[in-house]
Amino acid sequence: MSAEWLPYSVPLLRRIGVEANAVRALGGRGLPTDTYQMFSRVPRRELGTRELPACGVAAFLGQHEDGLNTYWVSVADGSVWILRGYDGGGQRVDRINSSVAGLQGVLAAWDEFIGSGVYEDDPTYDGLVADAIDRARRADQEAFEDEESWWSIVFEEVENGVLAPE
Repeated sequence: MSAEWLPYSVPLLRRIGVEANAVRALGGRGLPTDTYQMFSRVPRRELGTRELPACGVAAFLGQHEDGLNTYWVSVADGSVWILRGYDGGGQRVDRINSSVAGLQGVLAAWDEFIGSGVYEDDPTYDGLVADAIDRARRADQEAFEDEESWWSIVFEEVENGVLAPE
């Protein structure tokens, strides 16, 4: 089972001044409506803008299942950022993808892995894990340069069996 991918509004992306490559990616393939809780769209908030530290003006793309961590695209350069929320009320902003295309590739690798229906006792499981990690890294190498980055941690949990197909 695979998530449904939908485009964002190109006129709105252009009106808020989003970088051209990000407009093409978001207005073309778009992003998934829900990728097994890793990324979910929130239509009432889509493309709402705000100033984020270190990022500048950014447009809302979606959120993690916890509702505390939200995904944003930098209006200026099309990079993707996460606004990490914490139960205690604190927040931190981190760049997680070099581009929307990078985010699309990582989410596609995640979606294929988590929705595969292949479990640890299956003889093909280790190959599936290795392929998912390889595909995600190839989609946006910059996103994995730091071992403590969002995607490095997510796919380390895949490798360690903490996150597995549903």
